Amino acid sequence: MNVAGQSARVPVVFKLKDCKGPAGYNVKVTLTGVEDSEQPGFLALDTSSTAQGVGIGMEKTDGMQVAINNTNGATFALTNGNNDINFRAWLQAKSGRDVTIGEFTASLTATFEYI
Repeated sequence: MNVAGQSARVPVVFKLKDCKGPAGYNVKVTLTGVEDSEQPGFLALDTSSTAQGVGIGMEKTDGMQVAINNTNGATFALTNGNNDINFRAWLQAKSGRDVTIGEFTASLTATFEYI
């Protein structure tokens, strides 16, 4: 964690194969899961995690945060063929909380709506 209470960003890539559609079509990706009760828009760690005091943030590669459970999601342009949908994830310390180092897991569902 740095002084801002954030870890380094880690790539998260969804690979879409054999896409076929009209020119200029897009996909809207929404992310759903258990939201951190102290950090709205951040993914909560699973209860089996030994790490504590952090939530998981998700963003597009341009730095725009994509909040968990927000129906606006994030839109990506597609081309015919294979497409990589790139996000980045990071750990964000909870304000006023101690961070406990340990292993963690979290689960989310990505929904793809072709528009």
